Amino acid sequence: MRLVLVICLLVTAQWLPAASAAADPTPRNANPTLKNKVYAGYQGWFSAPGDGSPLNAWRHWAGTQPSPGNQTFELYPDMTQYPASAKFPTGYAPLGNGQPATLFSSYPAEVVDRHFAWMNQYGIDGAALQRFGSDISVPDAPRAVVRNSIATKARAAAEKYGRGFYVEYDVSGLTDANLEQVLKDDWTNVITGTLRLTDSPAYAKGNGKPVVEIWGLGFTNRPGTAEQAERVVRWFKDQGLYVVGGVPRGWRTDAGAKPGFAPVYRAFDMLSPWMVGSTADTAPQIADDLAALSATGQDYLPVIYPGFAWSNWKDGPRNEIPRRSGDYLWQQAVNVRKAGVPQAFIAMFDEYDESTAITPAAEDSSMIPTNQYFLTTSADGKFVSSDFYLRLAGKATRMISGADPLVTQVPIPLSAGPVFFRTSLEQDTDARPTWTSTPVPGGLSNVAGPGGTGSPTLAPVTGQDNQLGESALRAQGSSTASGHSYAYFQVFDVDIPVSARTRLSYAFLPKDAGGRHVAVDLVMTDGSTLRDSSATTTTGVDMHPAAPKGQVGTWTTIQSQVGSALNGKTIDKILVGYDRRGATGDFTAFLDDLSIANS
Repeated sequence: MRLVLVICLLVTAQWLPAASAAADPTPRNANPTLKNKVYAGYQGWFSAPGDGSPLNAWRHWAGTQPSPGNQTFELYPDMTQYPASAKFPTGYAPLGNGQPATLFSSYPAEVVDRHFAWMNQYGIDGAALQRFGSDISVPDAPRAVVRNSIATKARAAAEKYGRGFYVEYDVSGLTDANLEQVLKDDWTNVITGTLRLTDSPAYAKGNGKPVVEIWGLGFTNRPGTAEQAERVVRWFKDQGLYVVGGVPRGWRTDAGAKPGFAPVYRAFDMLSPWMVGSTADTAPQIADDLAALSATGQDYLPVIYPGFAWSNWKDGPRNEIPRRSGDYLWQQAVNVRKAGVPQAFIAMFDEYDESTAITPAAEDSSMIPTNQYFLTTSADGKFVSSDFYLRLAGKATRMISGADPLVTQVPIPLSAGPVFFRTSLEQDTDARPTWTSTPVPGGLSNVAGPGGTGSPTLAPVTGQDNQLGESALRAQGSSTASGHSYAYFQVFDVDIPVSARTRLSYAFLPKDAGGRHVAVDLVMTDGSTLRDSSATTTTGVDMHPAAPKGQVGTWTTIQSQVGSALNGKTIDKILVGYDRRGATGDFTAFLDDLSIANS
């Protein structure tokens, strides 16, 4: 595990588009460079019993079958696109959507192929193949055999999809006694010997030389004296290689780093200070790093990452460094581009342990086991699709390398469909209301709180009536006059394009006759509304809240093919409205499992 978390952080701080299956006949990344590109770290370390590997055991998901309270990962993967042969059963309850809770192994060739297909599809230049000292210290051990097999499969996939790759050694698990020999033997006997990875046309080069990265030299909790570390770097350079150093964030000042390593850092061709765990604005560090390296004629590889947490493994807080619905990663990418550095390293491609993965992940409570907490892409309160971080990484790649102009705000939608919005209102995993108990302007007349006093309310409640999980939206109030009584509440701020196939669905429980006059409403960017359109439920009931729906005391599903009436428009806000004529008295209704998707 790679997080080097500095405790004095500046903390105020289901479907996916099918990945390209065919190889590019003229791969644009043949003989790729490291400079002017964005690569992602590729762990490739997950395994499971029955995956065909020599390990034949759970690894990195957990030490034994993953089950409630027994896991070492935080972010649950979206398993939708993995082949059935690569899905392995766990000890968890089914997902919120009823599907079995499965996990993948990195060992099957089809899994590695799928990962590189995603890199190609979403525009990520390639991968740094992580090679851990703890895996390769015994060359014939099962862990080394697995690591070599995955490297071979990654080479084939990189060549197939026109992606670059290079070897990144992580010295974790080595000691001062074996550091030099293990790295030298592995490079000589395995990488350039048995596997011949550098012969691949997809192997990345720097200044015309094959690239190798050595991560961990200079960290206080990693092996190697300054003298040993410098000998290691010099040896790799003597092999005709372009050597990158994954070094501590405080490499210039020795903050959080071993003293006396300045000659080691100076020996590298390129430095890549490790930023995971830092929540400070990266712009000052990038500027200072770049100035120092420009003075010595060395190159610079900034690290960017989407967020971090490991509460399921290390008992830290949930969502410790929030992704902020993509804003966190994007701001780091903006800082790199503003500094004029045309390359970066994304940490990481498939790191579900520390939840830094950009690969598809569970979107909300419907895609994680019902009996165990996991981080989701929507944990920050907005619905974020499972492939969002792949899409965002692709855009960051283009901006950093100069193919796209600098844009300071996230330039892509949180979801590209087919599901554009979904929530069961769960606290740590789902989209949450932008507003609670907030009437739209002019949207309240002859309605008070329950019993006729106070104000009507619309807010999530926990531990009461709910359809899935523990929470639901509760609308509550009272009609105070027998004329026209109505209350329309703003709930979610969205930006959803409507096509002819767009469908609205939600679970509905009216608790009384008045509650049957509560319904979901939509406001479009042109000011028009769902309630005043011609849309009906799939059973023919008008979608206007004035048309009573459901049965008192019973959960039902309200569905409407809203695209038939709103095609071509854009949803700006999701409302919940109460609307009734000719009656007084209280109303209470619960809503849950709200979704807007193209059917």
